[in-house]
Amino acid sequence: MSDAERDPGGSQSPWIPDSAVQSLTTSVSAVVLQTKADVLASNKPPTDPSETKLLSDVPFTLQGLNTSTLPFVNSDTILLPNTLPLPTISILHSLVEPALLYKNLMIFIESPSGLIGQAFRRAIEKELRGYLSLISKIDEEIRKELEAEKNVQEWKRGWSLGGVTLKKCIYWLREPTIILRLMTDIADKCKDKNGGRLLNVLHSYTYHGDPFISDFASRLLKDVSRPFYDFLQQWIYTGDVRDPYLEFFVQRGDQKDAVWDGKYVIDESQVPTFISDDLVQKIFQTGKSLDFIRMGCGGGDWVDRHGTELSRAFYYGDPDGEIEVAIDTAYRKTVTHLMFLLTTKFKLKEHIQALKNYLLLGQGDFVAILMELLAPSLERPANTLYRHNLTSTLETAIRGSNAQYSIPEVLRNLDARMLELSHGEIGWDVFTLEYKVEPPLDVVVNAYATRQYLKIFNFLWRLKRVGFVLDVAWRRSITGARGILSSVKDTVDSDWKMARACCTEMIHFICQLEYYILYEVIESSWSELQKELNKADLTLDHLIEVHTRYLGNITHKGLLGSARGGKEDSLIYQLHEILKTMLSFTDAIDALYNFSLEEYTRRPTAGSSSLSDNDKSADMDTTLHTSISMRIKSLKANFHFLVEKLLGDLAYQSDTEMRFLGVRLNFNEYYAVPRHRKTTSDTVRA
Repeated sequence: MSDAERDPGGSQSPWIPDSAVQSLTTSVSAVVLQTKADVLASNKPPTDPSETKLLSDVPFTLQGLNTSTLPFVNSDTILLPNTLPLPTISILHSLVEPALLYKNLMIFIESPSGLIGQAFRRAIEKELRGYLSLISKIDEEIRKELEAEKNVQEWKRGWSLGGVTLKKCIYWLREPTIILRLMTDIADKCKDKNGGRLLNVLHSYTYHGDPFISDFASRLLKDVSRPFYDFLQQWIYTGDVRDPYLEFFVQRGDQKDAVWDGKYVIDESQVPTFISDDLVQKIFQTGKSLDFIRMGCGGGDWVDRHGTELSRAFYYGDPDGEIEVAIDTAYRKTVTHLMFLLTTKFKLKEHIQALKNYLLLGQGDFVAILMELLAPSLERPANTLYRHNLTSTLETAIRGSNAQYSIPEVLRNLDARMLELSHGEIGWDVFTLEYKVEPPLDVVVNAYATRQYLKIFNFLWRLKRVGFVLDVAWRRSITGARGILSSVKDTVDSDWKMARACCTEMIHFICQLEYYILYEVIESSWSELQKELNKADLTLDHLIEVHTRYLGNITHKGLLGSARGGKEDSLIYQLHEILKTMLSFTDAIDALYNFSLEEYTRRPTAGSSSLSDNDKSADMDTTLHTSISMRIKSLKANFHFLVEKLLGDLAYQSDTEMRFLGVRLNFNEYYAVPRHRKTTSDTVRA
C-alpha cells in the first residue's frame, strides 16, 4: 500500500478497506466467452443517460462539483435524471449521499470559529483528504473501464464490462459514507459550540459501543484538543492565558480591579468532561496563585523560573496519568511558595495575631492601660476630641504594656480614630481602634473581615467600658461606706444596700459575658484557626475561607449575629439594651452618691450650715431622694426583665456553648427564666 493510503500518524486509512483496495487494484479481465450477464446486457434497452456517462460523472459529483447528469441544486439537493428506471435511481440515491455529506462538510470547515473550533475544522479537513484520495482511485479505475470499453463490441457499449459499476462504487464508498455521516453528525452538534463544550461533544463519542466510532472520535479528539492543552500549559506554568475566543474554562471575572477574589472565575460550561473536578480546582488554584505571586507579591522572577523548570507539552491520551502528575507537581510547588511568601516576607501570622491582640482585646494589659488613660477624655462630648490626642494616648499605652515588644510592622499598622459623629454623642460612642492591613494581605483581611473586626471590637470595647464604670461605681460605694456614707445611714442606707446588690449582679453578668466571649468563643475559634494555618496543603482560597469562618464563629457564638425575627428579637439588641441599662444605673449611683454627699454636708455635724437652713430644704431633698430611689428600683427591675428575656432566648439556642452561657449567668437560678411555648416550627428547628 502506498503512503497516500495511510494517515499522517502512520495508521491504516479508514477510508479504503482492504477488500476495496484489492478490488481497485484488480485489472479488468478480458472477455473470452459470453456470459449470462452479457446476454442480458445485449437484450436490455438503452437508458439515457447511460451508465457509462453516469460513471464518468461520478468522481466529479463525489467531490461536490456540478455535472451535466447530476447537477447540484443546493448543498442539500442533487437533481437526479427522471428518465432512469427506479432501480438505477435507487442506486444513485446511495451513491450521491457521500457527495452531499462532503459538500456540507466543506461548507462547515470554512465557517468562522475559535481556536479549538478551527482545530476541529482542520481535523475534519484532514479526514476529507483521505476521502478525496479514495475518489481519485475510483476515478482512475473508471477511466480504465471507459478505455477498455472502447475496444468491445458495439452492442455492449453503454453497459459496464463488470470491472467498475455503479453498485461497485457504492460498495467502495460504504465505510467512507459511514465516516462522513459520523463527521456530519458531530459537526451539526458542534455548530454553535466552542472550547470545552465542543470537546465534550467529541469526548462523548469515545464511549460509543461501536469500536470503529470510538477509535475515530479519539483520533479526532487528539488533534482538536491541542489548543486546549496549549491554554492549560500556559495557565499552570505562567499564570496567564491568552484566550481571545473565551474557550478555556478559566476566564477573567467582572471585577477588573480585583487582585484575588473575582479576578478569575471558572466557566463550568467550558470544563472538559475528561478532566476531573479535583483536577479542575488544582489547575485553577495553580494559575491564580502564579498570577498573584507575580502581580501581588512581586515574585515575577520566581514565576519565570517556575515555568522554565517545569514546563512540558500536554496532549490528549497522555499515558499513565502523566498530565495529572505534572499538574499536581505544579500545584503543590506554587501554593507552597505562595504561602511561604505570605508567612515570611509579609508576616501573615503576626498580623492575624495582632488583630486578635488589639481589635479583639486579647492584649489585656494594653487594653487596661488604654482604657484608664482614655476614660477622662471619652467622657467628654465627641466633638471636643482630637485624633492626635487619641494617637498620643495610644502610643503611651503601647509603651506602658507588653505591646511595645510587637514587631514594627504591627505597631505601624495600629491606629486610633473616631467613627462618624452624631449629635449628642460622647467620646465612648465614637472611639475605635483601627488596624490597617496592607497588600497583599488585604485579600485575607478583606473589606468583609475589616467590618467584622470593627463590629466585634466596638461591642467588646463597650463591654469593657460598662465593666470599667461599674468597677468605679463599686469602689466609690465601698470606699464611701467606710467614710461619709456611714454618717447618713439613717437616710440612704436601704438605697445603698439595693444599689450594691444590683451592682454586684451587673458585675457578675459582665464578668461571665466577658469570660464567655474572650475564652469560650474567641480563644476556641482561635485554636481552630491555628490548626488550619499550620496545615501543609493550605491554599490562599482555603486561608480566606477559614479566616472568614473564624470571624463568623465569633460573631455567631458571641451573640453578634442577626436574629430570624425582628430587631428586638436579636441577641445583640438585647445585650445593647442591658448595657444601656447598666450605664443608666451607674448614673443613678452617681446621683445617689452626690445626694449622700450633700446630705452629709447639710447636717449640723458637718459644720457647714445651721439646723434652720437644713429644715428649709428638707422637702426638696426628700423629693430628690425619692426620685433617685425610684429610679434605682426601676432600673433594677428593667435589668432583671432584660436578663430573664435573654436567658429565655439562650435556653433555646441550637449552639451548646450559647445555652451553657445561660447556665453560667443563672447558675443559682436566681432569675426566673420564662419558658417558651414550643411551636411546630420551633420543634423542627431544634
